[in-house]
Amino acid sequence: MEPSPYAPGSLPEYLAGRGRERDLIRNKVSRLSMLGRSGGPLLAFHAPRGLGKTSLLRMAQRDAIAEGFLTAWVTGRDDRPMSPDLAQALSVAVKERSFGERSKALLHRLDQIQVEFGIPGMKVGATLSADDDKVPPGAAILEELLEDAGRFARNHEAKGLVVFVDEFQEAQLGDRKSLLIGLQHFDGAPDATPVAIIAAGLPSLPPAVTEAATFGERSRFVELGLLSDVAVAEAIRVPAEHHQVAWSDEAIMAAIELAAGYPHKVQLIGDATWEVARPTAGSTITIGHVRRAEEEIEDRMRGLFRTRLDRATPEQRRFLAAMAALGDRPVERARIAAELGVPTTAVSRPRQQLIDRGYIEAAGHGRLRFTIPGFAAYVRDNG
Repeated sequence: MEPSPYAPGSLPEYLAGRGRERDLIRNKVSRLSMLGRSGGPLLAFHAPRGLGKTSLLRMAQRDAIAEGFLTAWVTGRDDRPMSPDLAQALSVAVKERSFGERSKALLHRLDQIQVEFGIPGMKVGATLSADDDKVPPGAAILEELLEDAGRFARNHEAKGLVVFVDEFQEAQLGDRKSLLIGLQHFDGAPDATPVAIIAAGLPSLPPAVTEAATFGERSRFVELGLLSDVAVAEAIRVPAEHHQVAWSDEAIMAAIELAAGYPHKVQLIGDATWEVARPTAGSTITIGHVRRAEEEIEDRMRGLFRTRLDRATPEQRRFLAAMAALGDRPVERARIAAELGVPTTAVSRPRQQLIDRGYIEAAGHGRLRFTIPGFAAYVRDNG
């Protein structure tokens, strides 16, 4: 049996249906090398969990590294500043490029920042050099980090620096503000600083950007949606072909129907069916294998739904139950309020909270829908 090429919950072997988004990132990054300047305003992808935001950014980081860019990956957190994590990521990236003695000064600076702001395992409060009393506190150091690393990259044949920020909306307000201010300064500076920032997060990402800086509204916000049937077929078929395994047309059609366009479920279908079929090179996965895997697939989806529902507050659960009771299709907010027996204004808070968490989304004026296919049915049975 060949190992499963599908990866529920992690970076897939083949990223289907995101060609437009990858092109947007390539165009953004190409400004650094082709124009010799910054990447411009923030490019930010937002969607509920399970739609492939992190996978998109990870694939884009691979692309950027292959093109010769210096890259760093950080994840937004509300319980600690971003500067030590960015310093650590930059330090790793610089060391991997083997710049030798040329990187000594930058690496020393990055090490100092990690000590000053406390990377786990390092000695916080260690004695620093005399110049370190000039280090600006907190988030302000982020702009300096980006500028130093971007110019280092420009001066050492690395084309530029591309920073990927996952869960951007979770970053502390000062960090969000500092990243946006840095991009604005770099874009207008006479001395080019080749830095681009690509972000991803939940539907609450756009307001988190504009909360940090009013000029953040100039960011490019891109919403990721469900996959098309063609993209689902590619995501199922292509990884198997890399292992000389085929899927029958009937099996592909069954997978498309089960997935309903949800990327995480596509990977579950591929993985569970592979485990049932136990294919070897030259074999074919059939619709019978898909049907035999179906209970396992749905059981794993129920686990995801259970976790989401458990995290909802009582008020949010009541809202979800009322919404689910009205069916799987988009439903008017007024009908949800009527189902709950309250005025429309009374559902504003749980509605917005559930949108921010990616459980539901707007579907036209005054209408809402669940973001994950199948969640409404689960809520009806378990709400």
